[in-house]
Amino acid sequence: MISSKRMIDRYSGIPLYKQIKHILIEELQGNESSEGKPFSTEEELTKRFHVSRAPVRQALKELANEGYVYRERAKGTFPVQQLPVRPPGLELGGLVSYLREQGMDCHSKVLAVKRVMATKQLIGILRLKSKEELLKISRLILVDQQPLVWTTAYLQTPKTFQPTASQLEEKESVFSILESEQGITISRADHQLWAASATKEEAKMLEIHVGDSVLIMETKLFTRNDQLIGFRRAVHRAEDYKLSFTVNR
Repeated sequence: MISSKRMIDRYSGIPLYKQIKHILIEELQGNESSEGKPFSTEEELTKRFHVSRAPVRQALKELANEGYVYRERAKGTFPVQQLPVRPPGLELGGLVSYLREQGMDCHSKVLAVKRVMATKQLIGILRLKSKEELLKISRLILVDQQPLVWTTAYLQTPKTFQPTASQLEEKESVFSILESEQGITISRADHQLWAASATKEEAKMLEIHVGDSVLIMETKLFTRNDQLIGFRRAVHRAEDYKLSFTVNR
Protein backbone atom coordinates (compact mmCIF):
# COMPACT_ATOMS: atom_id res chain seq x y z
CA MET A 1 0.00 0.00 0.00
CA ILE A 2 1.31 3.44 -0.94
CA SER A 3 0.08 4.88 2.36
CA SER A 4 2.57 2.69 4.28
CA LYS A 5 5.53 3.97 2.30
CA ARG A 6 7.71 6.92 3.20
CA MET A 7 6.59 10.35 2.10
CA ILE A 8 8.42 13.64 1.56
CA ASP A 9 8.80 16.33 4.22
CA ARG A 10 7.55 19.62 2.82
CA TYR A 11 9.10 21.54 5.74
CA SER A 12 12.59 20.19 5.02
CA GLY A 13 15.23 22.32 3.31
CA ILE A 14 16.11 19.38 1.06
CA PRO A 15 14.75 19.83 -2.50
CA LEU A 16 11.70 17.69 -3.31
CA TYR A 17 13.42 15.76 -6.10
CA LYS A 18 16.29 14.77 -3.79
CA GLN A 19 13.88 13.53 -1.13
CA ILE A 20 12.01 11.48 -3.74
CA LYS A 21 15.27 10.12 -5.10
CA HIS A 22 16.55 9.04 -1.66
CA ILE A 23 13.23 7.38 -0.77
CA LEU A 24 13.24 5.42 -4.04
CA ILE A 25 16.86 4.37 -3.57
CA GLU A 26 16.00 2.91 -0.15
CA GLU A 27 13.07 1.02 -1.67
CA LEU A 28 15.16 -0.26 -4.58
CA GLN A 29 17.89 -1.45 -2.21
CA GLY A 30 15.22 -3.08 -0.05
CA ASN A 31 14.10 -5.16 -3.03
CA GLU A 32 10.60 -3.74 -2.92
CA SER A 33 10.42 -3.88 -6.73
CA SER A 34 9.69 -6.88 -8.95
CA GLU A 35 12.18 -7.93 -11.59
CA GLY A 36 10.99 -7.20 -15.13
CA LYS A 37 8.26 -4.81 -13.97
CA PRO A 38 8.34 -1.00 -13.76
CA PHE A 39 8.75 -0.04 -10.12
CA SER A 40 6.65 3.13 -10.51
CA THR A 41 5.35 5.35 -13.30
CA GLU A 42 5.70 9.13 -13.30
CA GLU A 43 1.95 9.43 -12.80
CA GLU A 44 2.00 7.08 -9.79
CA LEU A 45 4.86 9.01 -8.20
CA THR A 46 3.25 12.43 -8.73
CA LYS A 47 0.09 11.12 -7.03
CA ARG A 48 2.01 9.40 -4.24
CA PHE A 49 4.13 12.43 -3.34
CA HIS A 50 1.52 15.06 -4.32
CA VAL A 51 3.99 16.96 -6.50
CA SER A 52 4.23 18.13 -10.10
CA ARG A 53 6.02 16.04 -12.73
CA ALA A 54 9.18 18.20 -12.62
CA PRO A 55 10.69 16.87 -9.33
CA VAL A 56 9.64 13.31 -10.22
CA ARG A 57 11.34 13.50 -13.62
CA GLN A 58 14.49 14.98 -12.06
CA ALA A 59 14.61 12.20 -9.46
CA LEU A 60 14.14 9.48 -12.10
CA LYS A 61 16.76 11.08 -14.34
CA GLU A 62 19.36 11.03 -11.54
CA LEU A 63 18.46 7.45 -10.60
CA ALA A 64 19.09 6.43 -14.21
CA ASN A 65 22.33 8.41 -14.43
CA GLU A 66 23.61 6.76 -11.25
CA GLY A 67 22.75 3.27 -12.42
CA TYR A 68 19.87 2.38 -10.10
CA VAL A 69 17.27 2.14 -12.87
CA TYR A 70 17.02 2.12 -16.63
CA ARG A 71 14.24 3.67 -18.67
CA GLU A 72 12.51 2.33 -21.77
CA ARG A 73 10.40 4.64 -23.89
CA ALA A 74 6.67 3.84 -23.73
CA LYS A 75 7.36 1.02 -21.25
CA GLY A 76 8.48 2.60 -18.00
CA THR A 77 11.31 2.79 -15.49
CA PHE A 78 12.82 -0.53 -14.43
CA PRO A 79 15.09 -1.39 -11.48
CA VAL A 80 18.54 -2.67 -12.37
CA GLN A 81 18.71 -6.24 -11.13
CA GLN A 82 21.60 -8.30 -9.78
CA LEU A 83 24.57 -7.00 -11.77
CA PRO A 84 26.90 -4.31 -10.42
CA VAL A 85 26.31 -1.14 -12.43
CA ARG A 86 28.78 1.53 -13.40
CA PRO A 87 27.01 4.87 -13.98
CA PRO A 88 28.44 7.30 -16.56
CA GLY A 89 29.23 10.11 -14.12
CA LEU A 90 31.14 7.95 -11.66
CA GLU A 91 34.10 9.75 -10.08
CA LEU A 92 37.48 8.37 -11.10
CA GLY A 93 38.60 5.76 -8.61
CA GLY A 94 35.17 5.71 -6.97
CA LEU A 95 33.89 2.28 -8.07
CA VAL A 96 34.51 0.47 -4.77
CA SER A 97 32.77 3.08 -2.60
CA TYR A 98 29.94 3.37 -5.14
CA LEU A 99 29.24 -0.38 -5.10
CA ARG A 100 29.34 -0.34 -1.30
CA GLU A 101 26.73 2.41 -1.29
CA GLN A 102 24.51 0.05 -3.31
CA GLY A 103 24.77 -2.48 -0.49
CA MET A 104 27.40 -4.77 -2.02
CA ASP A 105 30.28 -6.43 -0.19
CA CYS A 106 33.05 -4.82 -2.24
CA HIS A 107 36.75 -4.26 -1.61
CA SER A 108 39.97 -3.95 -3.57
CA LYS A 109 43.26 -5.80 -3.37
CA VAL A 110 46.46 -4.12 -4.58
CA LEU A 111 48.54 -6.65 -6.47
CA ALA A 112 51.55 -4.50 -7.32
CA VAL A 113 52.93 -0.97 -6.86
CA LYS A 114 56.26 -0.36 -8.60
CA ARG A 115 58.13 1.80 -11.09
CA VAL A 116 58.64 0.37 -14.55
CA MET A 117 60.16 1.60 -17.80
CA ALA A 118 57.61 2.64 -20.40
CA THR A 119 57.15 0.12 -23.21
CA LYS A 120 56.99 1.16 -26.84
CA GLN A 121 53.19 0.88 -26.65
CA LEU A 122 53.00 3.14 -23.58
CA ILE A 123 55.37 5.66 -25.17
CA GLY A 124 52.90 5.94 -28.04
CA ILE A 125 49.79 6.07 -25.87
CA LEU A 126 51.20 8.67 -23.46
CA ARG A 127 53.00 10.63 -26.20
CA LEU A 128 56.33 10.34 -24.44
CA LYS A 129 59.47 11.63 -26.17
CA SER A 130 61.54 8.72 -24.91
CA LYS A 131 61.57 5.88 -22.43
CA GLU A 132 60.93 7.00 -18.87
CA GLU A 133 59.86 5.47 -15.59
CA LEU A 134 56.16 5.19 -14.86
CA LEU A 135 54.35 4.28 -11.67
CA LYS A 136 52.50 1.01 -12.25
CA ILE A 137 49.59 0.01 -10.01
CA SER A 138 47.77 -3.29 -10.44
CA ARG A 139 44.55 -3.80 -8.49
CA LEU A 140 41.78 -6.38 -8.24
CA ILE A 141 38.25 -5.29 -7.27
CA LEU A 142 36.12 -8.00 -5.68
CA VAL A 143 32.40 -8.26 -4.96
CA ASP A 144 31.24 -10.96 -2.52
CA GLN A 145 34.84 -12.25 -2.54
CA GLN A 146 34.66 -12.86 -6.30
CA PRO A 147 36.90 -10.94 -8.76
CA LEU A 148 34.97 -8.36 -10.75
CA VAL A 149 37.54 -6.02 -12.30
CA TRP A 150 41.31 -6.20 -12.80
CA THR A 151 42.89 -2.80 -13.41
CA THR A 152 46.42 -1.78 -14.35
CA ALA A 153 47.34 1.91 -14.31
CA TYR A 154 50.49 3.67 -15.52
CA LEU A 155 51.09 7.21 -14.24
CA GLN A 156 53.68 9.90 -15.00
CA THR A 157 54.45 11.03 -11.47
CA PRO A 158 57.50 12.36 -9.60
CA LYS A 159 59.85 9.59 -8.42
CA THR A 160 59.22 10.75 -4.86
CA PHE A 161 55.58 9.71 -5.20
CA GLN A 162 55.57 6.08 -4.10
CA PRO A 163 52.36 5.12 -2.26
CA THR A 164 52.33 1.76 -0.51
CA ALA A 165 49.85 -1.04 -1.14
CA SER A 166 48.32 -0.49 2.32
CA GLN A 167 47.83 3.24 1.58
CA LEU A 168 46.12 2.45 -1.71
CA GLU A 169 43.84 -0.13 -0.12
CA GLU A 170 42.94 2.28 2.68
CA LYS A 171 42.22 5.23 0.35
CA GLU A 172 40.87 2.99 -2.45
CA SER A 173 42.04 5.51 -5.06
CA VAL A 174 45.51 6.57 -6.13
CA PHE A 175 43.98 9.75 -7.56
CA SER A 176 43.01 11.13 -4.15
CA ILE A 177 46.51 10.42 -2.80
CA LEU A 178 48.09 12.03 -5.87
CA GLU A 179 46.01 15.16 -5.32
CA SER A 180 46.64 15.45 -1.57
CA GLU A 181 50.39 14.69 -1.69
CA GLN A 182 51.45 16.15 -5.04
CA GLY A 183 48.72 18.67 -5.85
CA ILE A 184 48.05 16.86 -9.15
CA THR A 185 44.37 16.54 -10.00
CA ILE A 186 43.05 14.11 -12.61
CA SER A 187 40.08 15.99 -14.00
CA ARG A 188 39.25 14.15 -17.23
CA ALA A 189 39.21 10.58 -18.47
CA ASP A 190 38.68 9.46 -22.06
CA HIS A 191 37.33 5.90 -22.18
CA GLN A 192 37.20 3.24 -24.87
CA LEU A 193 35.14 0.13 -24.16
CA TRP A 194 34.82 -3.13 -26.10
CA ALA A 195 34.13 -6.84 -25.71
CA ALA A 196 36.91 -9.41 -26.02
CA SER A 197 37.88 -12.97 -25.12
CA ALA A 198 39.86 -13.51 -21.93
CA THR A 199 43.56 -14.21 -22.32
CA LYS A 200 45.30 -16.76 -20.10
CA GLU A 201 46.46 -14.04 -17.67
CA GLU A 202 43.07 -12.29 -17.59
CA ALA A 203 41.28 -15.61 -17.01
CA LYS A 204 43.57 -16.41 -14.10
CA MET A 205 43.06 -13.00 -12.47
CA LEU A 206 39.28 -13.03 -12.85
CA GLU A 207 38.86 -16.75 -12.11
CA ILE A 208 37.17 -17.49 -15.43
CA HIS A 209 38.04 -19.70 -18.41
CA VAL A 210 40.37 -18.69 -21.23
CA GLY A 211 38.20 -17.40 -24.06
CA ASP A 212 35.31 -16.33 -21.82
CA SER A 213 33.81 -12.94 -22.61
CA VAL A 214 35.30 -9.89 -20.88
CA LEU A 215 34.73 -6.15 -21.14
CA ILE A 216 37.87 -4.11 -21.73
CA MET A 217 37.96 -0.43 -20.80
CA GLU A 218 41.05 1.60 -21.65
CA THR A 219 41.30 5.09 -20.24
CA LYS A 220 43.55 8.07 -20.89
CA LEU A 221 43.88 10.32 -17.84
CA PHE A 222 44.30 14.11 -18.07
CA THR A 223 45.11 16.82 -15.53
CA ARG A 224 43.27 20.14 -15.16
CA ASN A 225 45.61 21.79 -17.66
CA ASP A 226 44.78 19.02 -20.16
CA GLN A 227 48.10 17.22 -19.75
CA LEU A 228 47.97 13.50 -20.55
CA ILE A 229 49.40 11.98 -17.38
CA GLY A 230 48.33 8.35 -17.32
CA PHE A 231 46.76 5.30 -18.88
CA ARG A 232 44.61 2.61 -17.29
CA ARG A 233 43.38 -0.73 -18.59
CA ALA A 234 40.48 -2.42 -16.82
CA VAL A 235 39.27 -5.94 -17.56
CA HIS A 236 35.77 -6.81 -16.31
CA ARG A 237 33.97 -10.12 -15.99
CA ALA A 238 31.35 -9.58 -18.69
CA GLU A 239 28.59 -11.72 -17.18
CA ASP A 240 28.89 -9.96 -13.81
CA TYR A 241 29.05 -6.34 -14.91
CA LYS A 242 26.79 -3.77 -16.51
CA LEU A 243 27.55 -0.26 -17.81
CA SER A 244 24.66 2.17 -17.60
CA PHE A 245 24.50 5.41 -19.59
CA THR A 246 21.98 7.91 -20.85
CA VAL A 247 21.98 9.64 -24.24
CA ASN A 248 19.99 12.85 -24.45
CA ARG A 249 18.49 14.06 -27.69
